[in-house]
Order: sequence, then structure tokens, then C-alpha cells
Amino acid sequence: MITDTRDKLNEASYFLEQMKEKQSDRDAFKHNLSAFLSAAQSVTWFMQKEFNKAPGFKEWYEKKQEVMKQDGDMKVFNKKRRMTIHIEPVKPRARVDVTIYVPTANITVSALPPTVITTKADGTIERRVEPEPTLSPITPVSDETKAEGKAVTEWRWYFKELRDKDVVTTCEEHLKKLEALVVECESLFS
Repeated sequence: MITDTRDKLNEASYFLEQMKEKQSDRDAFKHNLSAFLSAAQSVTWFMQKEFNKAPGFKEWYEKKQEVMKQDGDMKVFNKKRRMTIHIEPVKPRARVDVTIYVPTANITVSALPPTVITTKADGTIERRVEPEPTLSPITPVSDETKAEGKAVTEWRWYFKELRDKDVVTTCEEHLKKLEALVVECESLFS
């Protein structure tokens, strides 16, 4: 029988898969990211409710909580979930790479809005240039795609707080941490 905690983990995994499939659709990506953040955070809440009465769970979970509190990525995910549930929609930044494969050369064009323009209440305009994120490698393409001279478009999303990894990669890593926690919990307290 599947535990409620495992079911919630599966829900987070589902939304991550939806994010992967919908990266080029800004709204669908953001909505699935919001759902992922909520479901992922709920995994530990379900765990606490479901296993709270198991002997030794409270002591084990307190130790795990300390580890989670020290994890910088987990802090960001918790903050993002609180923000998107209570304050404003989640707002990752997109980077779009279009690579055109031609027989003699490959041309890559990237689009990442580097400037933030803010109009203040007094009517003045403030422009701020933000540095580009450190990029993860572009997904390899087949030799057939290269030979046929096709264009390949790749979308990647970033949080300002986690500039070294794209959102999907960071969510995959977060889900792996939660999976390890759930596996350990189920093995000790089921």
C-alpha cells in the first residue's frame, strides 16, 4: 500500500514532468512550477502527520529538520512556495537559445532580458542590468538534426537566488532529496 507521504511525492514528480514538457509555454511552466513547489513542500507535512505516532519518529524527524534548515536550496524552495501561495505568482526568468545548424557553422542566438526597467511612483524610470545566470550545457542534438540544417530552440528557466542551475535541474535535485527522506522514513517507520 502506498503511503500518503509517497503519494504527495508522486504528485510533486508529476508536476516536475509537466514543467519539463511545457518549458516553452510560459504560463503552463509557471503554473506547474507553482504546483510543484506546493506539492514538494507538502511531502514533509504529510510525513509528519502520517508517521507522528510511530515510536522514534519525532526524534528522527527533528534531526532531519536541522539538516533541511541548513540546506540553501531547500530554504529557497520553502521561500518560493510561501511567496507563490501567499504573496505573488512565482516569477522565474527564461533564457531561450535558438541554434541553427548549417553545414559550415552552427549559429546560436540567446535571448535573456538583461535589463529590468522600473517606473517609480514619481514617474522616473530606473534601469538595472542584471547579470546572466551561469548556464547549464545545451541539450545535445542528433547528428540527423545537424545534417538537415534544422533550428533547435531550448528554453531554460532560472531563479535569481539560484543562478548556477536552471529551475528544472534544481527541482530534480530537490525531488531526489525528498525521495531519499521518504525512503528512509518508510523503511524505519512503516
